[in-house]
Amino acid sequence: MKKCNLSSLLDIKSGSVVAVTGCGGKTSIIDLLAKQNKDKKVLVTPATKIFPPRIVDTFVCDTIKSCIQHEPATGVQYFGILNIKNGKLEALPEDIVFKLIPRYDIVLMEADGSRGLPCKGWLDDEPVVYSWSTHTVGVITMSAADKSATGDIVHNLHEFLSLTGLRQGEKITQQALEDMVCLPEGMFRKTAGVEYLIINRVENEVTIHLAENFLKNINGKYPGRFKRMIFGSAYMDVWYEG
Repeated sequence: MKKCNLSSLLDIKSGSVVAVTGCGGKTSIIDLLAKQNKDKKVLVTPATKIFPPRIVDTFVCDTIKSCIQHEPATGVQYFGILNIKNGKLEALPEDIVFKLIPRYDIVLMEADGSRGLPCKGWLDDEPVVYSWSTHTVGVITMSAADKSATGDIVHNLHEFLSLTGLRQGEKITQQALEDMVCLPEGMFRKTAGVEYLIINRVENEVTIHLAENFLKNINGKYPGRFKRMIFGSAYMDVWYEG
C-alpha cells in the first residue's frame, strides 16, 4: 500500500467547498485538511457546531460582524458564532457564508454532529450540507463494531435502529455500519458535489484488516458509489486509498 496525502486523495484545490459529515473524527479531519493547506486562504466554519481550533497559527472570528469585517489572509481562519455555554462555534447564516466563500481559496465545513459517538442515526434536517458545496466527505470508524447498540455508542439511537433494523442492545454488525453509510437515509442522505468516504482511526493491523474488508464489501455491493474511499488515521496522518 502506498501512503498518500489526504488533501490529494480528496481532490481538494482552490475553489473547493468541503462539507464533512458522519461520526468518528470530523473535527480532526477538518483540522488536518486546514493544516495541509495553510499556504492558501482557508476558511473553516460550521454548518452546525464545531469546537474552536486545536491547531496553531489560526485566526478566530466569533461574531457575525467580525466574520464579515475580517480581511482574508494566507493561513487558516475559523468563523462562527461563539456559544459561551458550551464553548463551540455555531453556524453563521447560510447567506453570509455564501457571500464569504469567494474571498477564500478553500472552505471546510463541519456539517454534522454526533456528540463524539462512533455511530449515528440522522434526523430529517441532518446533515446540513449546502447545495453549493463541491465535496461531501463522510467519516466513520470501525470502533463501534460488535458493541451494543445503546445510547452510549449511538447518537440518535431511535433513528439508527430504524435505519439498520437492529434492536436496542443488539451488537452493531458490519452490515449495520454498511447500512449507516450506504442506505439512502444514512450518512449521505443529504449531499452536494462529489462524495468521498473516509474510515478514520485505522492505526494497526487489526483495524487495517477491518477497513479493507469493509470497503471491499461496499465496492462489491455499491460499485462506483463514491468517487474515492480512503482509510487511515488523522492522529498519525497516514492515509491509503481503499
